[in-house]
Amino acid sequence: MTVGMDQADRHGHQPKGHSMQPASPRGRREKGAAPKISKGDFAPKDTNNSPAVVSIESFEYTPAYFARWKVSASDWMLLLVISMAAVVVRCYKLSNPANVVFDEVHFGKFAGKYLNSTYFFDLHPPLAKMMFAAVGRQAGYDGVFDFKSIGLDYIAANVPYVAMRLMPALLGAATVPATYATVRACGYAMDTAALAALLVCVENGLVTQSRLILLDSPLVFFTVLTLLCWSMFWTVQDRPFSRVWWAWLLATGLTMGCAASCKWVALFLIPTIGLSTLHDLWDKIADQSLSPARWSMHFGARAIALICVPVAVYIGWFYVHFAVLSTTGGDAAALSPEFQVSLDGAKQMVTDRDVYYGSEIRMRSTNARSGFLHSHLHPWQHDKGSGQQQVTIYSYADANNVWVIEPAYNRTVDTSQGLVPVRNGDVLRLRHKTTGRFLHSHDKRPAMSNDKNKFELSGYGFANFSGDSNDNFRVDILEGDPAIQGSATELQSIYSRFRLVHTNLHCMVFNSRKKLPKWAFEQIEVNCMRNCLPRMSTWHVEHAFHPNTTAGAPVRKASYRPLGMLGKIWEYNKLMADSNQNLIGDHPFAARPQHWPWLRRGTAYWGGPGRLIYQLGNPLIWWGSLAALAVFATVRMVLFLLDKRRIRPQLGGQRNQYVSGAGFFALAWTCHYVPFFLMGRELFTHHYFPALWMAIIVMAFTVDLVTCRLPRLLRSAVYVAVAAAVLHAFHTFSYITYARTWTKDACLRARWLPTWDLDCEHAIGGIKGTLSPVAEPVLVDSKSENGV
Repeated sequence: MTVGMDQADRHGHQPKGHSMQPASPRGRREKGAAPKISKGDFAPKDTNNSPAVVSIESFEYTPAYFARWKVSASDWMLLLVISMAAVVVRCYKLSNPANVVFDEVHFGKFAGKYLNSTYFFDLHPPLAKMMFAAVGRQAGYDGVFDFKSIGLDYIAANVPYVAMRLMPALLGAATVPATYATVRACGYAMDTAALAALLVCVENGLVTQSRLILLDSPLVFFTVLTLLCWSMFWTVQDRPFSRVWWAWLLATGLTMGCAASCKWVALFLIPTIGLSTLHDLWDKIADQSLSPARWSMHFGARAIALICVPVAVYIGWFYVHFAVLSTTGGDAAALSPEFQVSLDGAKQMVTDRDVYYGSEIRMRSTNARSGFLHSHLHPWQHDKGSGQQQVTIYSYADANNVWVIEPAYNRTVDTSQGLVPVRNGDVLRLRHKTTGRFLHSHDKRPAMSNDKNKFELSGYGFANFSGDSNDNFRVDILEGDPAIQGSATELQSIYSRFRLVHTNLHCMVFNSRKKLPKWAFEQIEVNCMRNCLPRMSTWHVEHAFHPNTTAGAPVRKASYRPLGMLGKIWEYNKLMADSNQNLIGDHPFAARPQHWPWLRRGTAYWGGPGRLIYQLGNPLIWWGSLAALAVFATVRMVLFLLDKRRIRPQLGGQRNQYVSGAGFFALAWTCHYVPFFLMGRELFTHHYFPALWMAIIVMAFTVDLVTCRLPRLLRSAVYVAVAAAVLHAFHTFSYITYARTWTKDACLRARWLPTWDLDCEHAIGGIKGTLSPVAEPVLVDSKSENGV
């Protein structure tokens, strides 16, 4: 990142003795380096927009388009006013509505789980949820109210919901002065910083999201704080390895770790900060005054602060998460058995270790955490199927999960010398104990696929029928427990990981992780797949019992080893990744990324008599920020082409400032927006909020660029006009931001675009204007127990 600085005069007048050419040194020179100052170097400015007298020595290590922000009394006064206004805007009628709204059903409930130390799973990291729990506890929330459905009454249940909403509201308010400070750190004047802060303050979407028990306000807060710290770090580059230099660098890593600990959207800060860092280190390589040892110190410092610190922070919050959630709960069934037994109150699985022919076993899918090989007395009903007995995966242990190991078709096993263990490479059959039918596969397509490499699994057999060769499966042991002798050569409960290979079709019993239709009880599909990777075709025996075990004879036992803390964090994050990847649905308010910047539609959160909450941004800010990004891209391309012809327009003396400052935040916007196009999961407009903040910064910089050559009075008039326009739009849509009572006619007039599907029937005069509070819509994620 290269942060811009103001010229000596807001109107482009240059100080005597200085031209308007860009500074010649691109990289930063440290103290003691030979000065390289040309006539074209810029003169930095002080906070009052007046030329500063700068010595050659000060230019040794500060490029001309950087300037340390010295906070003036005017800055402090303006920050105070901005902060007070932001608090009022975010906290106005915070108690309205007094009902559960939108994803408060999830994150309010999770706060209660923390207070009761009951384990739960969510597809987001824990920090923001723990913050809600901490505030709730201080406010007197006992964790009993379950936030079961949208529209439930908080007041009747005596829930301190206002205090819990106050936390994200204050974090949202804090982003406003943080925006001002970020723009000032980039070298811009107070009017531009104040404009940027105002745009963030009255952005209806950000206001709506910050007034509810949702994760996006903490996410945006820590994201903004990260980029503020990074901007401040660039203002102290003339003091490398000083305390203030280390403070801002470490603060960047700390806040980046906190942002990633709220939602994974913050991981896009990694390429944002990473690309800026790589650019900086590359420039330092060209600085001959830096020795290799000194450059290595710069590299090491950034590696510690921007890699090690965020990772340590992220892991640290998970340590707290698991330390608090120590008791098993219903969501623990989705975890590995090793994870489950590490929780207090979990059932400790102890079973016979050795598996023999004739053993009754229960097989678990090892890596998918979705359950046991299962069958029941119901036929396959899909058009491609055989109509034979269903074989599925079921999440809970029951009698229909039990299979008996028998020799392969037309083979016998000599048991005259005692029980015969199952060994690696053995061909065998599995007979379903309850129904008596054998696990079977044949040349029929499975229910959820037409892939020619996938085949149906079924239960096959009937009275006086001994089966056929399509019942035969080979046991291939992939690995055993290194601490357990023989577990890699003989099949042992818990310790041996194996695949079942159909001997005729050469396919493996495979967990597709797809939910079957209701006629299969919405259990998980299992099929037989050729050429599949081991991850979803690996199984282990969780329970084994042989009825002929000699009474009183010693029987070796097996049990799961509890996971350590790092193992739990690793598994939990893998499950989060799987859950995010599989979050695919048809929610009516889902929105794809190409629709976000131009605000094609919002999201309905809640509806009550004469009121509704519809998360819709301030359209003038969204469209203005999109236009500003387009302006920057156009200007940058034109400058690139002109540079090739050795023509270097200075944009009214603002070239370096605009290209470096707006360039960095345009890069940040790109990193936080473009990756969503690669995601197949269900997405919503609120995923754009971090990128929106960055686009707003570019918008403020662009307004500054356009007005930099105007007379002061005219420039001020433009700023006032922009402020008045966005304030008018904010007021227009404040009815759906604050759930204010409005009429149906006013609601219809607010539909600036036909795609804005506000339910105006909830307004006064609509058919729902007198109904009890309801959800609009029911849940964001209709196929998950977690919010998005």
